Amino acid sequence: MTKDLEDDLHRVIMRGAEGAPQAPAGFPAQIVGRSRRRRRRSHAVAAALAVVMVAGGVGWAVRGQGDNGPAVLDSVATPSVSAATTPAPASRPVDQVWPQAVWKIPAKLPGVKKYQPRVFIDDHTVLLETWESFEKADAIYAYDLTIGGHRKIADIRTPKGVYASNYAAAQDRIVWQTIDDMRTTFWSVPIAGGKPEPIPTDAPVEGRADTVVVVGDRLAFSVMEGGVFTLPLTGGAVTPVADAERHHILRWPWVGTPGQYTPNNEPSFEEIRNVETGETSKALVRPGDQNVRCGVTTCVGVAADDKPFHRLRDGSNERQIQQPALTGVAYDRFMTVWTGDQRVRRQLLLDLATGKSGDLGLRLTPSGKGSRSVEPGISANNLVAYPLGDDYVIIDLARIA
Repeated sequence: MTKDLEDDLHRVIMRGAEGAPQAPAGFPAQIVGRSRRRRRRSHAVAAALAVVMVAGGVGWAVRGQGDNGPAVLDSVATPSVSAATTPAPASRPVDQVWPQAVWKIPAKLPGVKKYQPRVFIDDHTVLLETWESFEKADAIYAYDLTIGGHRKIADIRTPKGVYASNYAAAQDRIVWQTIDDMRTTFWSVPIAGGKPEPIPTDAPVEGRADTVVVVGDRLAFSVMEGGVFTLPLTGGAVTPVADAERHHILRWPWVGTPGQYTPNNEPSFEEIRNVETGETSKALVRPGDQNVRCGVTTCVGVAADDKPFHRLRDGSNERQIQQPALTGVAYDRFMTVWTGDQRVRRQLLLDLATGKSGDLGLRLTPSGKGSRSVEPGISANNLVAYPLGDDYVIIDLARIA
């Protein structure tokens, strides 16, 4: 594999799925598969990601809102849903179920190119990113959900083959990263607007950052190769977090190992540690469990009998779920499921904590024609966003009680 191809694969896998072309029909069904293929499930996922990306951008990109955010796939056929665990077919639209957490904004804004929502800047403002070319950012904007207005924050310029990603907002600044030659550079600009500047470091940041968060006056990040570090927002020494040499950020202050990407089907975030209190947790994994992905309190996976489940990290409160949560559950609570008859399926946002579900407005026919598919996944990002007709639907998971 060439270095350029490796970098491209990493960038796409790291950035979740947003605004992608069509996914191969039956993709999740191929992942779930038959029991005799269980051992190959994780390898099938990795292979599918690589092959589809390499094919000239045809297929699904793995890019998400806020980069670590919910994945959005195009027209995906899905496994059948068990009637015993299907949410009520009368599920209301998501904005009626959780009106305090859902907005619709125009998909086209005056003077703005096609955009991708990335993260919440605050409780009523969303960061939008526009592209110079596929996945290559050229500007960022702030959109005020209260008044419906938008303004440019900054232009973004990066060399060929270098991409902005992993946006975070805090301390009156927007920060993000670029990766070049297996080194990460962090950038910053005032939320009020200005010219982006690199955050100076005492030494180059070796490795590829996979998660970036702002903690007080410091930037905390983990790298794909393993390890958690902090850096003052104003620049300075890159400081390793003690006893986190192999870890990745799950949801600060929780870090864990292995991280989100487990090519040998290891349980994702099986062991976690709170870097502020020292508290640790190791998830219970039963014999035969596959595709186990854990959050701070909850794990999901597929049991030895091929039935998808969710349960607490200690193994208690296990429940069967409708479909595998292939990328984990967001905020230890949220996943999406397809339901309905064989003529038209509907995608719902399901809250595992309360059992409530909201209709996302996305539809899928047996031919594979229809709307995109949203997969929230393990993420510290509380933003779910997807295009629907002439609008973008914006959901703040943190507002759902």
